[in-house]
Amino acid sequence: MTTALVSVLGAAVLIAALMVFIRRRLSRAMEEVTLVYPEYSRLLTAPMANFFGLRSAGMKQVRGNGILLLTADRLYFRMLLPRRELTIPLDAVTSAGTVGSFLGRTKGRDLLEVDFTDEGGSEDSAAWLVGDLQEWVNGIRRSANLS
Repeated sequence: MTTALVSVLGAAVLIAALMVFIRRRLSRAMEEVTLVYPEYSRLLTAPMANFFGLRSAGMKQVRGNGILLLTADRLYFRMLLPRRELTIPLDAVTSAGTVGSFLGRTKGRDLLEVDFTDEGGSEDSAAWLVGDLQEWVNGIRRSANLS
């Protein structure tokens, strides 16, 4: 076998192993999230939302995929790797809309941006790439009683 063929096969095996790892990680995370937020309590669920970060954490933070949920009283995000959680009470949300980029990063599609007041009383915002973007914007606005 040639070196190129061995390299291609090695890369394919590595990608397949990574896909299996991510699927298992997502499955376990969804099981954990479902214990706290049963399906009946969720208004919207994005099982593979791409988190663009918190404005307050700056540009050098790690972006990642995870589970984004909207319930009657909060927006909850559980990042898969590294494991990180963000809970935003809906009464702290000041606006929800779309942006083309966040913290200088883009995916070429509009993002969900949520502005909120953090526990310390400071203004902050977070952004995600989600499917059904307008459904998320409308759901958050409606649930947070925003115009």
